[in-house]
Amino acid sequence: MTDQAVTVYYKPGCPFSAKLRAQLALARLPHRSVRFADDPDGAAAVRAHHPEGWEVSPTVVVDGRYLTNPSLREVREAVRA
Repeated sequence: MTDQAVTVYYKPGCPFSAKLRAQLALARLPHRSVRFADDPDGAAAVRAHHPEGWEVSPTVVVDGRYLTNPSLREVREAVRA
């Protein structure tokens, strides 16, 4: 793995983001978890990348690439790319 910045935007209580963040931690893939409410600029960027302006949880950003509800494999592939 490289030292790519991985940011996971999530909503509290979302089971999909909880699962992904746990998988990232178990895989020892460095990442930063950010609640949408804690980063208005990041949340706006996520909304800009989704239809209808949704805040889809989780949305992962790797080097400017937005992944909607990705699997651990998809995140790893994005980090390697």
